[in-house]
Amino acid sequence: MNSAKEADRQIDVELLVRTAEGNEAAFATLYDRFAPGLFFMIVRMTHDEAEAEDVLQEGFAHIWRRAASYDATRSSPYSWAVMILRSKAIDRLRVRHRLQRTVESATVEFAHFPEADDASSRTAERHDEATHVKAALAQIPDDQRQAVELAFFGGLTHEQIAEKLVTPLGTIKARIRRGLLKLRDALKEVA
Repeated sequence: MNSAKEADRQIDVELLVRTAEGNEAAFATLYDRFAPGLFFMIVRMTHDEAEAEDVLQEGFAHIWRRAASYDATRSSPYSWAVMILRSKAIDRLRVRHRLQRTVESATVEFAHFPEADDASSRTAERHDEATHVKAALAQIPDDQRQAVELAFFGGLTHEQIAEKLVTPLGTIKARIRRGLLKLRDALKEVA
């Protein structure tokens, strides 16, 4: 290893040691050194800058809490940070894919309602479906119901919901995902 790289590694190790001791200035310096490269990596993985910002925040919160667990004999500080952020990004992608599958599954389930030829019959069926959905929505927790209603009935994006409710984007996405899962189960019970 050349001397410049070794010097950088030693600086990073020292910053992690001081971070583990609760030194916020050392943590801020570590963030400044690592964040640009890590953010670029996460954007390439998620293809979403807002989501990458959330992952970066989660990852650095993890680094702050777990800095004492860093082992200099196993990897460089930057490699350790890459593994943490990569893991957080993969977790986020898994959540995103589960949410997409849940929405797709719910869409397919609702698409299979039989079509009646009589307009009054369709109106009655829609009324029954609306009654079932309202009853099922009433069974899920308020915060999840609110997020689901804003997303699916209010037509708001996740970012708009987060802004409206003054709640982190990741929390909103989790509420919607959990709410949809509970809604699906509640619809099975109501039907």
